[in-house]
Amino acid sequence: MLDKLKELRMLNAFAKRQSMGMQRKLMFYWVSMILVIFMAVILLLFIAGVFSRDDEQLHEVMELHLKNGQDHLGNHLENLTAESLNLSKELSREIEGILMREGVSLEEVNDNPELLLRLQEVMYPFISTTLQTGNCNGAYAILNATTNTKLDGAEHSRSGIHLRYSNLNTSSLINQTVVYFRGIPDIARQKDLELHNRWNLEFDIDQIPGCQELMNTPLERPAERYFWSRRINLKDTWESAMLLCVPIVGSDGTVYGVCGVEISGLYFQFSYPTVETQFGSAVTVLAPVQDNRLLLSDGLTGSVNGTYLDGLETLLIHQGRYYNEYDAGAEQYIGLHQNLLISKGEIEDDIWVVAIMIPQNSYTAYTVDKQKTWIMIALMLFLVLLSLAFFLTRKFVRPITDSLKRFQQEETLEPGVFSGISEVDELAEFLNARARSQRLEQGELPPNIAELFDQFIERKCLLTEAERNILRYYIDGYEIADIPELAFISMSTVRKHNRKIYEKLGVSSRDELMLYIDLIRRCGRLQELF
Repeated sequence: MLDKLKELRMLNAFAKRQSMGMQRKLMFYWVSMILVIFMAVILLLFIAGVFSRDDEQLHEVMELHLKNGQDHLGNHLENLTAESLNLSKELSREIEGILMREGVSLEEVNDNPELLLRLQEVMYPFISTTLQTGNCNGAYAILNATTNTKLDGAEHSRSGIHLRYSNLNTSSLINQTVVYFRGIPDIARQKDLELHNRWNLEFDIDQIPGCQELMNTPLERPAERYFWSRRINLKDTWESAMLLCVPIVGSDGTVYGVCGVEISGLYFQFSYPTVETQFGSAVTVLAPVQDNRLLLSDGLTGSVNGTYLDGLETLLIHQGRYYNEYDAGAEQYIGLHQNLLISKGEIEDDIWVVAIMIPQNSYTAYTVDKQKTWIMIALMLFLVLLSLAFFLTRKFVRPITDSLKRFQQEETLEPGVFSGISEVDELAEFLNARARSQRLEQGELPPNIAELFDQFIERKCLLTEAERNILRYYIDGYEIADIPELAFISMSTVRKHNRKIYEKLGVSSRDELMLYIDLIRRCGRLQELF
């Protein structure tokens, strides 16, 4: 057992003393260089922001969608505001005309169902026109008067008309059925309108925060003060909506009531569908911001297909470099938001924003897929570089090893055989020269050179007398220009003889011919050519 351990130690020591092979060293060198270059490229890409490009692309996409959403929504609300202001103007004129003809004030309209009916009859066409022309799902007008002041809750019950579209669907938001949601039913019978299944005679203005205050504030014109309400639940229904509240102002500054349009949560979803991006489904949101929180429950949320939003969340906003994070607790969203002025006056001083958001997990899944792609590309590149290193190593080392093998097997390398590596070729030339020198000192020629000389001398017999004369002139050292005068022939005849001489002696040029003659002369065999 001790002898075997000793032998193993000796074998290990011998292996340590052995030098590493050239191919292995070169391979190690190439792999080291590839690793250094590979890491340098990764570092440069990281510094250049290639790996943060996803965040930049997300920012660009979200910024584009936010601008489009802001423009679309801003124009949408501005148009509705303009139509509602025009509605206020038309209603003010009609209401004021009736009151003047009747010689009563608005307060005297209370407890007067007949006069309220007349007022609503003149109001109806303008409300109906606003509903049909406006990009909304409801239009209304509320008078600051009630049918019966003695009823319970009369202090917050007001007469008016509210028309709405029913059975909204994604296939069409046009030519929907109009239903009578609030107002005196006689008008519904006159216009052949269906009563809403949650119809009420009058409005409960407590359901519209700020409405009573707006009606109690004297104004010169309606454009001085109007507002969009926060999202409210429509009484006795499952629906919720935002109402634009514009005062109906008389010529003397009396506010007769409030009018405007309605955008329900369902209508907003149909009007603002999700936008599919490579990062996930982008949702459009119109909501107030308070204490750095986005209050979705008080605003409107577009279609939420592809997300977990239900439009009732309160999202904590975290500002970021490329995008904001909106934390709902169980779910997180990322996106951007921009302030949007939707109200005028001091009744509603909330900061409203339009926001574009996508689920955080959708973006994470996208970036993970991109990272996997980058990793696969990097691995493939690394494997290609390793293969290239192996190929270059073999290509570089193989000529050297082949030359060394020939050195081991032969005394000299064959003439005209090159390794492609100058140092090895110089070594081969040196060894060949030394071998030739040794043979010349011994009076010998290399076998292959002697064979070439023998073949050259033998082929002289193929020459004609005239061609041998030309050859003799060359042996004597004359140039081709001297031959015509010496041989009394033309230059064209000399060139013709030259071609025959080259062909028969197996050379391709005069330089090669003179090289043979010079070498044969040095070997002392020149006389064999005569």
